[in-house]
Amino acid sequence: MICVQLSFDGLEVTPDLSVAASSNVRGNKKKRPHSQVADQSASASSAAAAAGSSPAAASSAAPNLLDRMINGGGKRAKPDSNSGSSKKKKGGVPSFGAAAAAAGHSASSKAERKMKSEYKERLAKYAAVQGDLHGKAAIKAVKNSALKKEMRLSDKAKVQHAAAAARAEILLPSSAGSLEVSSDSGDRTWRIRQEQLKPQVDVRTQAKMFDLGLTEFGPYTCKYTRNGRHLLLAGRKGHLNLMDWKSFALTSELHVKEQVNDACFLHDESMYAVAQKKYVYIYDRTGMELHALRNHFDVNRLEFLPYHFLLASVGATGYLKYQDTSTGAFVAEHRTKLGACEVMRQNPANAVMLLGHNNGTVTMWTPNMPQPVATILTHRAPLLALAVDPAGHMLATSGLDGQVKVWDVRTYKELHSYFTVRPAQSIDISQSGMMALGFGPHVQVWKDAFKEKQNAPYMVKQLPGQVVRNVSFCPFEDVLGVGHSGGFSSLVIPGAGEANFDSFAANPFATRAQTRESTVHSLLDKLQPDMITLDSNMFGLMDRKGKAAFDGSRAVVRQQKMQEATDKSMEANKARGKSKSSKKVNRKRANIVDQARMERVEKAQKVQQQIVQRKEAQQREADGKPKSALQRFG
Repeated sequence: MICVQLSFDGLEVTPDLSVAASSNVRGNKKKRPHSQVADQSASASSAAAAAGSSPAAASSAAPNLLDRMINGGGKRAKPDSNSGSSKKKKGGVPSFGAAAAAAGHSASSKAERKMKSEYKERLAKYAAVQGDLHGKAAIKAVKNSALKKEMRLSDKAKVQHAAAAARAEILLPSSAGSLEVSSDSGDRTWRIRQEQLKPQVDVRTQAKMFDLGLTEFGPYTCKYTRNGRHLLLAGRKGHLNLMDWKSFALTSELHVKEQVNDACFLHDESMYAVAQKKYVYIYDRTGMELHALRNHFDVNRLEFLPYHFLLASVGATGYLKYQDTSTGAFVAEHRTKLGACEVMRQNPANAVMLLGHNNGTVTMWTPNMPQPVATILTHRAPLLALAVDPAGHMLATSGLDGQVKVWDVRTYKELHSYFTVRPAQSIDISQSGMMALGFGPHVQVWKDAFKEKQNAPYMVKQLPGQVVRNVSFCPFEDVLGVGHSGGFSSLVIPGAGEANFDSFAANPFATRAQTRESTVHSLLDKLQPDMITLDSNMFGLMDRKGKAAFDGSRAVVRQQKMQEATDKSMEANKARGKSKSSKKVNRKRANIVDQARMERVEKAQKVQQQIVQRKEAQQREADGKPKSALQRFG
């Protein structure tokens, strides 16, 4: 028996929870983004998933915490007669009913009781994970004031984290889908083909399974925008196709009449860059050429950093180059000294560029460092492809030796490896952590490949008579795009996409006005290239060793400045009086030669010679020696 569970676009809300998910607030017409709640509850949600305890056990384990979260610390908040909202009692969290009243919901009492009951169950689950509170009596018995403060803050944090996690579970109800088979039949998910899956899904998902036969100008490279709505197809022989693939609307199509090595979108679908035979060109959505980047020549790979507005390229010359697409400035150029490079991907977490070289190493680069910040020997053969997961923790590499290795970027250690029939030419990682491999006519998708080594792939697809060039997951969709020598294929992979999207980062349903507004906000929030570092958490922290070194260097600099000031003052003292009138007259007469001046100079020299001889005679007499050499015979 085949059981398919899919999530579509992250918009499904159950009828009982539609009131909690509503964002229209009475008295305050602002919409509260789901991302804020999700960010607040990330730690608590992960801890709850690891625990998996029952609500009843949690209720008995932490009654104080539950009471404080449900009833606001044991006392109900009194409603405000003017605004109809509930005030929050200091030191507690308002109840779910009070929060609903504050948000202006007009739900019936029956629906409110049902939602409150569900909210209480979720609170019980997360309360068990957080543990019991210390309690006022235990805190009062402690004599150390610092420890008291720490215990109070700990209790407050437990309450806030558990409440935020429970609210997030209600406001973000969509969950990732999955492909399941009956354990009794002994079947495997990789045996299920796309043809068998198509009748089991709805009409909208069936429309996402399609093939484009483009045999004349292939093989093709496929790239999706950050919101997953637009698709760019770049044929090796010069064919470019931009389309809204969800509505199957062709935006533009052109032929550049020369070889195309790679292509990528810039900040949105309005512009995209193409690495052609000699230079890199930028086109708009209508296919009009906007710029020709002649500093980037013989380019094999392109990557765009959306938060820094940087276009990175690497090619046959072995130079990694950065171009600012917002100002047009050429930011940096680094010589890798490792020959031609055909493998490059970015780390989405810290914007560090990863290059794969023919000697089997992966080097990590930033715009502000002329040397690589890290180097990993991944294979003993040339690299063919690599990919980094969205969290920036895991790295997948494939080499000409036929291995696909999984690495932990934080420790630079190999976790495990897989063998493929042919060397994998393309790798991509989905938002949920699935890994797609493309080699020859085969496409494999591995689920939970980074957690532990899997025995079999999650899904497979074979394209007879074709050669896969590129695989790419579509953001916020359970779709995998495959570019091959025969065109393009769209495959449905249940559970590949993120179910709940963040509209502040990427909105799949953005209108043109919202797209323009997001572009303006992105430019205002643009990060400088100097902020790209290997450790993205270093900003805002204090390096005590660096501070001590900085203080020491400041003392040295201060001492050097004082010494320079002293030297300058001494020079000024030595030169004092040089502008006097007599000095000026003497300097002017220094080059005048007359008989009287020569006589004065000779007389002065004789006097000086007599003084020197007298001093030498006195010194010899003091030492008991004769005043001259003739006196020893007298």
